[in-house]
Amino acid sequence: MSRPYVIVFSTVTLDGRLASKEGYSRLSCEFDKVRQHRLRSEVDAVMVGGGTVRKDDPLLTVRLVKAERNPTRVIVSGSLDLSPDLRVFVTPPPTIVYSDSRACEAKRGLVETLRAKGVEVVCLEGLTLTKVMEDLYSRGVRKVMVEGGGRLIWSLIKEGLYDEIRLTFSPTVFGSGVSLAEGEGFRGPEAPKLRLMEFALCECGREIHAVYKREG
Repeated sequence: MSRPYVIVFSTVTLDGRLASKEGYSRLSCEFDKVRQHRLRSEVDAVMVGGGTVRKDDPLLTVRLVKAERNPTRVIVSGSLDLSPDLRVFVTPPPTIVYSDSRACEAKRGLVETLRAKGVEVVCLEGLTLTKVMEDLYSRGVRKVMVEGGGRLIWSLIKEGLYDEIRLTFSPTVFGSGVSLAEGEGFRGPEAPKLRLMEFALCECGREIHAVYKREG
């Protein structure tokens, strides 16, 4: 299949958590936020899951570095449990929502409201990330940044639909909460192996940023 180059970008605790069990997720220092926005400026699309949009209400735009354009915002939501007042739906740039055709039929009013706002809602017969990636590629999207959440990242890793994982390690331990990859897990020998390409101490002096590439 033809698909975009996919970069997972996240900040995690030392025990691999995106958020605490209460949902607290403010882990990034100011330099890490600049790294995040710089990568946004270099990709064609930024992708998140529906749960991340509901919890964080992000803009997913480039604001901390100079950029010629903003990436297309992509939301994957099988349930379409989304408020039309979320910030990704009321401010430019373009937003695409991918969902299952059954959810689109059940929430026809929401679909019409989003489309009236200029949001493109793509209803797929049997929503899969493979179909999402193929559709994005057909639209000219060649590089995608995935910012979460844990279930979306797990699905991409499980299906082999990623190329890089860029992580910033925050000097924090939650002990429980949302993992970077939130799913049923691999059996030990089946877990994918990644190659460390580079790492550096963050300018804040407290965090480490590392870039891994998928092997094989």
